[in-house]
Amino acid sequence: MKYFQTVAIVALCLNVAWAEVVNFKKCPGEEKCTIHEVSISPCPEAAEGVACTVYRGTNVSISFDFTPEFAANELTADVSWTQPNFDLPFVGMDTAACKSTKCPTVSGTRQTYAYDLPIKKSYPPKHYDVKWK
Repeated sequence: MKYFQTVAIVALCLNVAWAEVVNFKKCPGEEKCTIHEVSISPCPEAAEGVACTVYRGTNVSISFDFTPEFAANELTADVSWTQPNFDLPFVGMDTAACKSTKCPTVSGTRQTYAYDLPIKKSYPPKHYDVKWK
């Protein structure tokens, strides 16, 4: 079991190390943390500064380097496709963010959130902006 945990940790570290840093926009409103960097793998388009193309039936690894401006024992995460009039949530996403980052958070301490997001074949094919909060 220890060997499997070590292999899984090394694989996660390699995946994050090879992820491409992408451009992002902060959502309007109150800031509860500072986002330093967002990385997505695979995203070869990041080198040209354009949006990532992801394919249904694959997984996308995403990581955020951030500094929370609050302390918390538990965190939740929510991801949705943004539309002009509404947001469409990703169905089946694990919202327990402490599985993907260190908890409890410490105000002013930089940390990383890393998550593997399955892009289901049932998702409609279209260009979407994504909101992660």
